[in-house]
Amino acid sequence: MKRGALLILCFLAVHLLSAQRDETLFNRAHMDFSGFWYSRTINFSFLDSDSEYFSGGNIGFEFGKSFVVGWGWQHMKDYAQLPNDRSRFNLSNSGLLLAYIPAPNRVIHPYFSALIGGGRLRLDNGASDRVFSLQPTAGLELNAFRWMRLGLEGGYRLVTDANLGTINNANVSSPFVQLQLRFGYSWGNHWW
Repeated sequence: MKRGALLILCFLAVHLLSAQRDETLFNRAHMDFSGFWYSRTINFSFLDSDSEYFSGGNIGFEFGKSFVVGWGWQHMKDYAQLPNDRSRFNLSNSGLLLAYIPAPNRVIHPYFSALIGGGRLRLDNGASDRVFSLQPTAGLELNAFRWMRLGLEGGYRLVTDANLGTINNANVSSPFVQLQLRFGYSWGNHWW
């Protein structure tokens, strides 16, 4: 009898101990993997008195329906002319994408992101230079379908380490307006 009671008591103790999970930062904030997205971006930058067209995209993993971590990229489609100079340049950048989407279940909701990474500045004569780029954005996103989102955003591309001929950071850093089309799926906080 004592042996049976001791066995039941041990079983209950093991069961109670295994029912308690360690609390971690991501479990506490309900940061489970909740979706995957691929985006195409079209962006118009306002460099000096001219506007330049950039195209790009990103891929991202969604966590807790509100956070996206991924990789993004953008390329200037043509060469831009510097004022008071005959030099023409082209810029491309890529890096870590971080996004926060408050209230993602609403039809129209805010969207905040930052693209952080390196880039390449090229002159039309073939010379090139590596640069660092930080590109924060803020805007609104529309849930068109469960698998498609449409966003309109504004931001600023801050470029540092630009030192190529007469081109400096101020020549290539600029505000921009961006249209983003996201395709993917968000299945919720707890899918497995």
